[in-house]
Amino acid sequence: MKKPLQIFLLIATAVVASAAASMACQVPVFRYALERWSADKYQVIVLSSGPLEGTSQTNLQRLQASAAEQGANFEVVTADVATIEDRRLLELWQQHQPHDSPLMITLYPRSAEQVPDRVIEAGALTSDAVSRLLHSPVRKEVAQRLSSGQSAVWIFVPSGDADKDRLAMRALEQRLTANQQILKVPTAEELDIAPLRLENNKIPLRIEFSVVTLDRQDPQEAFLLAALTHSEAGLPQTEPQAFPVFGRGRVLYALVGRGIMPTTIDTACKFMAGPCSCQVKNLNPGFDLLLSHGWDDVVAGSMISDALPAESAEPVLLTIPPGR
Repeated sequence: MKKPLQIFLLIATAVVASAAASMACQVPVFRYALERWSADKYQVIVLSSGPLEGTSQTNLQRLQASAAEQGANFEVVTADVATIEDRRLLELWQQHQPHDSPLMITLYPRSAEQVPDRVIEAGALTSDAVSRLLHSPVRKEVAQRLSSGQSAVWIFVPSGDADKDRLAMRALEQRLTANQQILKVPTAEELDIAPLRLENNKIPLRIEFSVVTLDRQDPQEAFLLAALTHSEAGLPQTEPQAFPVFGRGRVLYALVGRGIMPTTIDTACKFMAGPCSCQVKNLNPGFDLLLSHGWDDVVAGSMISDALPAESAEPVLLTIPPGR
């Protein structure tokens, strides 16, 4: 959970980084991320004592088949506990494995540095566990809305306290409506592209924010709930939470409780709708959701951004002027 000043400094750092690439790019962050930022891969590790058989083998094959699909941002790794030397994996096996049955451990992408051990959840390799990992109505809806050109989709996680949740949702909806009216996308001239290329684009360039609510009690959303609520240390579960998601499913950060207020909401909206002054993805805050979505097909023929001229170039950092 970030305090307003922390959020400002976090975004300010991203904005001034990679200045060499920033000067020419007026494409909004949300659109550049949709077109150019490939989603980081999660790791799904299956540990077993001996070879997998029967239902366990079927569940593993289901995971592997889904990981091989276009747009899936996770990979499957298998290991026999008799041969592995990773102490942390052995500890997880000892803590979670139920009666010698296979264990499935899901890890955040390596780029999620804010989560030291990267573990989202660990449990038995069952058909239900695989289904929770692969299928989520909320994740599917978020991906579809982003694919349609929405600037960001905010995932709202109620606390269960009706008064807190109502106040938080009211603040979120009011500020998102206001930002849709205030924020503007660049013109074709500002983007230095042909007007028809913008006017006839199959993904309209527009400012639009929406909210989707995640039910904490919905078993289909158990994995998504864990991925969101474990993404930062110490996120209080007795407070409403709001997660802005943009690009190809990138979560910016969590706003929690009283932190769901006009200043923080506006700051997030302005960053996502602002010019893409830092095109190097991992210099920006956030982490990617686990999704299986054909992003490359979505943006094919709709590009309004240019790729970085030299992907390996070192970013140039600018000095942030001292505040008052």
